[in-house]
Amino acid sequence: MNIQQLRTLSAFLEHGSFSETGNQIGLSHSAVSVQMQQLETELDVEIFDRHSRPPTITPVGAEVAKLALGILDEIEKIRMIAAGENLAGNITLGFVPKTLQTLLPRVLKELRQNYPQLKVNVKSAISDELAAMIRHQELDFAVLTAPTVEIPDIKIATIATEPLYVIAPKSQIGINNDANLARSMPFIFFEKKTWLGQQIVISLQARGIFVDELMELDSFDVIEDLVLDGFGVSIVPQRLLSTTLSPDLVKLPFSNPQEVRRLVLARHINNQKTELYNFIHAYLASLAVAIHES
Repeated sequence: MNIQQLRTLSAFLEHGSFSETGNQIGLSHSAVSVQMQQLETELDVEIFDRHSRPPTITPVGAEVAKLALGILDEIEKIRMIAAGENLAGNITLGFVPKTLQTLLPRVLKELRQNYPQLKVNVKSAISDELAAMIRHQELDFAVLTAPTVEIPDIKIATIATEPLYVIAPKSQIGINNDANLARSMPFIFFEKKTWLGQQIVISLQARGIFVDELMELDSFDVIEDLVLDGFGVSIVPQRLLSTTLSPDLVKLPFSNPQEVRRLVLARHINNQKTELYNFIHAYLASLAVAIHES
């Protein structure tokens, strides 16, 4: 067994075919097949089911591939130590767009101070896209909205909860019920394909609150401005590190108990960069507590 075989097996676990695996690691289809046959012979186990077309990885093979990922990560750490580099090496982080101006700069500053040799790459996308990148191990960690259902192979830890409010223009002052306020004017939805958007839609439906939909937008700031200008009502979170919702808005807690958007830090269950994950999570969670108590 050699490192190249482990790299090839790990790549197959991600890409799912000999051809695509070969394309990604620079080997021919036949070279990939030969390497995997050699590994099967040495381990005396069927890693692939070759009766299916194309061949698929067996449950045992998948377990071997997951172990191979861990071994390769440890080998990378050894190489970094030998090269005199910081043990952390490099990481790729994901952030939902609404946290780029608030959380990202603070995380980068903390990492630079505590891991000066760490190379950080950043990607931004909506939560479900970030989760898919985590599952495919294209990201190490991601700050995203908590999913409405459990996602296989992903571990999450809560960073903060952001309370949700029904907001309306001053013309609606005097309405003291969140359901009535949501129905009082045309409704501006936050983007429904996002997990927060789905959460809001599900909650409205579950409570039998039928609203008059005006439009759907992907910016909380724009939604709040339109509500201030009297175009309609909406449901938005009081975002971590963002300015407080305008005092010129009518706002009521959404639901009782009040619903929240839960911000989490996500990673693949096989990601080995535990020290960095714990560091980032502890920093963001303590930041959220400090803001809540201030």
